[in-house]
Order: sequence, then structure tokens, then C-alpha cells
Amino acid sequence: MKKFLTILAIVMASGLVSCSKFGDTSITGTYRYSNGYTGDMRISEIYEFQANGNVYNKCWIGNLTPFDTDGCSLYYKLEGDKLTIYHGVKGWKKEVRHTPYAVGTYSGDSIDIEDRIFYKD
Repeated sequence: MKKFLTILAIVMASGLVSCSKFGDTSITGTYRYSNGYTGDMRISEIYEFQANGNVYNKCWIGNLTPFDTDGCSLYYKLEGDKLTIYHGVKGWKKEVRHTPYAVGTYSGDSIDIEDRIFYKD
């Protein structure tokens, strides 16, 4: 019984530590950006925010193969209206993990990331 309680305590403590990397995780849903051009000049990008603090990013430029973060983890922190998206552990080199991926400003129905406005679907 003592061994079971020790294992349970370790699992609960590790769960609390892993959750501590997230700030306010109230952003959910998909936010889209498009530069308004068509053809080879068109740039489209999405960020999908999940309630657990994870983020998925995908970007299309013209007819080139899209870039996405499938297989790589991202997470975000929201402090007031300041949004920071970080590299997670999965899929990133050790030197990059937990460093900023993108920084922006959250305002409910839109997010400004590096001078690009993403609107909520």
C-alpha cells in the first residue's frame, strides 16, 4: 500500500509540474491569417489553440508545400493580453525547447502575431 501511495504521489506531482508551464489557457479555436493575394503571392496561416494549452501551426505560401508543426509540440502562455507560443519538447532539438516560437497580442476575436492579424473562425 505504501508503494502504491508513493507512486500516486509521484504521478500527481509530475502532473502539477507539467501543468505549471501553462499560464491562462482560455484561448481555444482556430485563428487564420491571409495576406489577401492570390496565386504565388498568397500567404495563409493558421494557429489552432486547444484548451489544454497546446498549439498547432500551419502556413501556406503560394503553391509551395505547406509548413506545419505536425509531430512537434507547441504550447502557449497568456498573461493579460500578451501571448507567447513556445517550442515544446516533442520534435524540437534540446537547445530550442521551451524558447519562444512566436509572440503576439490577444484581443478575443483576433491575435496580432508579428504584425499579422489572425481572425478567429
